[in-house]
Formats: sequence, C-alpha cells, structure tokens
Amino acid sequence: MSVLWILGEAKSGKSELAEEIFAHLPGKKYYIGTLPRIPKYMDMIKKHSKRRPKDWELIEITNRLDSATRLIDGVSKNQVVATLLDGWGAYVTHRASKWGEENPNLTIAGEAYFVGQVSAEYHRLAGVCCYLIIVAHVSAHFPTASDYKSDPVAWRVRAVTNRCIRKADKVIYHDSENVSCKDEKYVKQIARFMIAGS
Repeated sequence: MSVLWILGEAKSGKSELAEEIFAHLPGKKYYIGTLPRIPKYMDMIKKHSKRRPKDWELIEITNRLDSATRLIDGVSKNQVVATLLDGWGAYVTHRASKWGEENPNLTIAGEAYFVGQVSAEYHRLAGVCCYLIIVAHVSAHFPTASDYKSDPVAWRVRAVTNRCIRKADKVIYHDSENVSCKDEKYVKQIARFMIAGS
C-alpha cells in the first residue's frame, strides 16, 4: 500500500496534479467523487468528468466511504488497484455537519467517537488499495480548543484529517510547495515514489 495526500486551497490545481500522478500508476483505476449532484456543484462535477479518462471507474459517495471500500475490496483480491479520492474535505464536512446536528451538546472530549469512526473508514479504504491518492481542501494545522469554539464542523474535519495523514507515505502541501501538474518530471517522480513504496 502506498498513500499520497495532496492538500491545498480550492481551485489551486491540486486535483489536476493528483490526476496526472494517478495516470502514471499501474492497475485498475477507481475515482471516488464526493460532491453531491446538486446545482451548486454541477459545474465542478462536469469539469472533472470531462478531464477524467473513460477507463477510470467512478464511485460516487456522500454518506459512507465503506460502500466504496467494499466494491474496491472485491476487485483488489485479484488485481492491482489504484484509487483517487477527490474531495475528502467535502465528504468529512458533510459527515461532521450531520454529526453536530445529531449531537448538539457535545464538548471537545465528546468528539473522539466521530474522529475515530471517520478515521477508521479511511484506514479501511487505504487497506484495500495498492495505491491511494487523497485530495483535500483542508487546513493541515492541528485544530485547537479555540478553533472548536468558533467552528466545531471545521474542527472535526481538521481533527480527522490530521489523524489520517499521520501514516501517509507522502503529503504534498500544494500551495506552499508550488508544484504543478504540468511539471512532468515532478509528476513522474512522485508516481515512481508511490510505486516503489507499495
């Protein structure tokens, strides 16, 4: 298993970078999309869809990552599987919002269950993929108690993400590293790094 995270601002080119690296990985390709098909996101969904090669199998999720994991697990027993999950932040934000609505009187101490549950879903997915790339529009800074007071949903997203990236083979901080999908040498270098680490 080889895991790469690409973190960065919205519309910074991180998805394009992930897709270029992904194209250089071996195996059957699964693309997990997390945006719901509502008017707000349709332009972005169409843009990503046009760019994506037809042989990448699309799995759309909004509620549970485990449904994608089960599908990929069935295939990965017989062949190499590469997976790109684009929109980790959108997925966890959706889950974090629902969790807050269902549990309105939580404190930071009470958030451990949610953080553990979503982190475990991520680790189950990583466990069935030979190669996994995660793209996220999420701050990499560790969340603090003051963050929790101002925005509990964002705190949950950052807490889960921080736990998940700890065991990544590589994390690219797209904004600060100033890397581009057009840099073919860099793209191939990262793909080779992932292949060597699997």
